Amino acid sequence: MHYAMTFAAEMKEKKQLFLREMYTIAQGRFGVLIDSYDVGEKHGFDWETLETIVEYLEAKGFIASYEGTLYASLTLKGVERIESA
Repeated sequence: MHYAMTFAAEMKEKKQLFLREMYTIAQGRFGVLIDSYDVGEKHGFDWETLETIVEYLEAKGFIASYEGTLYASLTLKGVERIESA
């Protein structure tokens, strides 16, 4: 059980880190295309972790990804999430 809690806490932090990095790259703007692979690589995320993060943030409405590519952009909701944190 402890491992699951640790893993969940670690994933939560990685999701926040990814979102903050996108915000920084986009200079606080929504709709700016960003290569999510570059963001993940910068922070040492493996492919499975990156895919999990992107799917989660998209499901929450914080980013919009473009099918068939590794590009994503912050949504207005994503910008507001970072600015309210």
